[in-house]
Amino acid sequence: MRTILWILFPALILIATACDDGKTQNSSQGDGRNIGAKLRQEKILVDDATLIGDRPRLLKGFYEANQALKKDFDIDFRVVTVQNEKDLDRFANRTFQQLQKESRSRSGKALLLVIDPVKDQVRLEVSQALEPVYTDAFVSYLERKGMVPYFRDGKVIDGIWMMLELIRDRAFEAKAGKEFVEPMPSRSIGAGARTEAKLGQKDPDAKAGPQVHAESTQTPAQIMRKYMQVLKSHNKNPDLEIYSKATREFFRHWTVTEINQNNEVKFLGPCLDRQKTIYTPDRAHAVNLVLPLDENRKCSPYFFVKEEGKWRLDIASMAQSLRFNQTMDWHFDLAKRLEGEGIYYAQAFDGYTFDHNGYPFRPDAKDRKPDDARWGFKCKGWYRPGDPTKMARCWIAGVWRGSPAEVRMGLEPYDYIYAVGEGADQKKNASWKDFTDYMAAVPSGEIATVVVERYRKGEQYPYRVIRRGIAP
Repeated sequence: MRTILWILFPALILIATACDDGKTQNSSQGDGRNIGAKLRQEKILVDDATLIGDRPRLLKGFYEANQALKKDFDIDFRVVTVQNEKDLDRFANRTFQQLQKESRSRSGKALLLVIDPVKDQVRLEVSQALEPVYTDAFVSYLERKGMVPYFRDGKVIDGIWMMLELIRDRAFEAKAGKEFVEPMPSRSIGAGARTEAKLGQKDPDAKAGPQVHAESTQTPAQIMRKYMQVLKSHNKNPDLEIYSKATREFFRHWTVTEINQNNEVKFLGPCLDRQKTIYTPDRAHAVNLVLPLDENRKCSPYFFVKEEGKWRLDIASMAQSLRFNQTMDWHFDLAKRLEGEGIYYAQAFDGYTFDHNGYPFRPDAKDRKPDDARWGFKCKGWYRPGDPTKMARCWIAGVWRGSPAEVRMGLEPYDYIYAVGEGADQKKNASWKDFTDYMAAVPSGEIATVVVERYRKGEQYPYRVIRRGIAP
C-alpha cells in the first residue's frame, strides 16, 4: 500500500452550490432524501466533520458515480471526514486496513480519502494494486489542476467531485493501455510530500485572460471557433464579449479549471467541423449541433443568443438544461429543458423525441407527426366534477413523438387543459374548443402558453404546470 499526504486547508468551510452531477438519475438506487444515510451505512462517504451538508441531489449523484466506478473497474473508493485526529497518518492507515477487510473490490483495488479540517490535512491512501495507475505524477496533477482551484473558491465538495471524475477518467485510460502524461509541464511532489491547498485564498489569475470580441458580421460557427481558441489558451476571463450576459454572470461565480477546458477541447474538437447551425424564426436564437443527434451523443449542442446585434454563446442556458453521463454522452434534464430561454432553443430539436433520461432519438415513422397536424396532439373530452354547465374540456390523449406539442411545448398524455393564454388575456377553465381554437390561432414563431393540471400518484388533487412553446 502506498500513502500520499498532500493537501493543507483551513478548518472553517462554507460549501457553495453543488456542482451538477451530470449523471442519469435512477430512482432504483435510492431516494435522494435519505441517500446520505445510505452512503454512511455502506461506508462510502462518512462525513463525521459535517463538511458536505444535506445535499440530496449531489449525494445521490456521488453514490451513482461511485457505484459505476466499482462496477466498471472494481475500484472501491471511500471518503471519510474527521475532526482533529491526533495522528492522521495512523488513523488513515487503520481505517484503510479495516475497510480492506470488508472491501467491495474483488481485486484489492481501493482508494481512501481522509479529510481533517481541524488539522488542515487531506490524506489519500492508494492500495498496492492501484499504484501503477494512480502514480505520484497523476496525484500531483489532480491536486494542482483539479482540486486546488475549487478549494481556493471554498468549494470542497466540488473538489471531491472533480477527484472522483479524474479517478474514473484515469481508469478508462489505463484500461486502454495509456500511460498518464500530464498536458502541461509540472514537478512531481513525490509520495508523502505536502503542498498548500490555499483554500479560500482567491487566485488573482483565476479569472484572467484577454478580451475576445464578437463582431456583428460573425456567425455562430465563427464564434464557436473563437471559443475553441479560448479553451486552448486557458482563457478564464468570464467577461468575454463572445459570451451572453447571462453566461458572463454564470462564469463569474463558477470555478473553471484547466482540466475542464482541456476536456472540452478533447470532446469539441472532433465535432466542430461537423456542426450545423439551426436558427429560430425570430433569428435571435440559434443552436449548433451535429446530426443525427442519436448517433452523435458525444457532440454536445451549443446555444447562441443574439444580443446587441451580435451572436453570443449562451452557456448559462446549456448548463441549465444539458447533462452528461459517465462517458460524456449528452442528454437533457427534462425538468429544465423548457425553462427560461429553453423555449426558444427547443425547436432546433423538432423531429426528435426523448427517453425517460432525456436522451434524444428519432421516433419510428408511425410515431411521427402527420402532415395535417400543426402541433401533433390529440384531445379527448372530460368534465370538471360539479360543473353545472357540463362543458367538455380537453385532456391530452396522445402526443405525436417528435412533434412541436412534445418538443416545443412539453405536453404529455393525461395533461388536463386548465387555461390558455397569459395575463389579462388568459382564459381559465378553457373548454375543448377554447383550447383547440387558441392553439390554431397562435401565429407561427409566437409563444403559446397553456396551463395544464397533472396528477401525482396517490394524490387526490392535481398540481398546475405552465407550458410555453414557440408555435410552428
